[in-house]
Amino acid sequence: MKIRLIYDPILRLKTKRVKIFDQTLSKEAKLMEATMKRANGLGLAANQVGLDKQLIVYGCQSDKNDPQDQRLPDIPIRALVNPEIIKSSPETEVEREGCLSIPKLELPVKRARKITVRAQNLKGDTLQIKASGLEARILQHEIDHINGRLFTDAAGEVDKLENYREFRIVFFGSDQFSLTILRSLVEAGLRVVAVICETDKPSGRGLKKKPLAIKEAARDLGVACFQPSDADSTLGLLNQLQSDLIILASYGRILPEKIIEAPTFGSLNIHPSLLPKFRGATPIQNAILAGETTTGVTIIRMNARVDQGEIVAQSEQEIADGDDYSSLRQKLSLASAELLLETLPQYLSGRAKLKPQDDKVAVLSRKFTTQDGEIDWSCSASAIWRKIRALNPTPGTFTWIGQRRLKILSAELEAGKLRLKRVQLEGGRPVDWAEFVRGHHQALKNTAWISKIA
Repeated sequence: MKIRLIYDPILRLKTKRVKIFDQTLSKEAKLMEATMKRANGLGLAANQVGLDKQLIVYGCQSDKNDPQDQRLPDIPIRALVNPEIIKSSPETEVEREGCLSIPKLELPVKRARKITVRAQNLKGDTLQIKASGLEARILQHEIDHINGRLFTDAAGEVDKLENYREFRIVFFGSDQFSLTILRSLVEAGLRVVAVICETDKPSGRGLKKKPLAIKEAARDLGVACFQPSDADSTLGLLNQLQSDLIILASYGRILPEKIIEAPTFGSLNIHPSLLPKFRGATPIQNAILAGETTTGVTIIRMNARVDQGEIVAQSEQEIADGDDYSSLRQKLSLASAELLLETLPQYLSGRAKLKPQDDKVAVLSRKFTTQDGEIDWSCSASAIWRKIRALNPTPGTFTWIGQRRLKILSAELEAGKLRLKRVQLEGGRPVDWAEFVRGHHQALKNTAWISKIA
């Protein structure tokens, strides 16, 4: 039997009462007992192994040779059918609990110190159990399970990040957007066991391979960095790292399903838009180009469909009039880091409310080529301004002076007129617009678009 983990829908199911007491039921109880022992658990509910029925097994037989086991009382192993708590003492105790469906997490939970449980055995006979201490706690925990409740629903300290420092996080990222998020995880004391990034790419005039910024940042943060070349190598690495969670932010490659599902708690993707709007690789550019006044960040639980996973959390971000790609990316990176640290405790405790995306209102972001950066001077000044803000630094925006390309690096809009700020003529260096005008006054007089410039 396989133990189901958080966000498996059956764990939130109020299970059905058992009406048939037969050999199948006894066999299921035996298998559950074996599964519980194999996982070193003290209790197991039927829906934790995918069965929709009110059946639990529990108990503890301590190993006298194990110092840790000696601290636990002997509790006879039992299978209970249709158990319900009929009496609880007013006295309560707060102790830390764990759960086989949420491995590595322990949180304090207040429970009744004594309870009385009415149930049936595997033959259908009715019995009552008076339990106290650890046995009472186990029974309350497992009866919660068959009623669709997790122990984290009643736990304290759920939002304290220090309770999640045993989770082994593997971070996937490659660009500047990723950097702030990676640093926030490490600085919060979370256990980032590795960074996985794309391979180094040639850059500059000499096309020499330069280490990615995130690779250097990982080194400075004391986190191992890997650059696997294919999916099989990546999967092998994840298994070797015993990963609990992938966090992905602007990685640059599409992950196959076998990698997404490899960690214990799956994979989270941080996307810089309010999904399902602007799915795809260029959401920031598309938001500016479309004239949006608001965008945001979305954390999704990844699936095999790119940017279409269930929404875990979202936050909005205003797009200021002067925001260009670089400034908005930095804002969204900071917002992503903040939202992620708020969201991780909710997600890893099973308390996040996952929301499917509405495909009917989805908008795909378009990719841009160098040619997309050419200015169409028949467009309005505001449309041209948005284009300059959106497509710089890459693929960049440009126009022509005679046969030479003029890169438009930045501009502003004043009283409805476009004012260029910084430009670069083909083969030259970047200069302020005023300086460029002084050196190319005659050539500019012969261009049709100069009348569009303030």
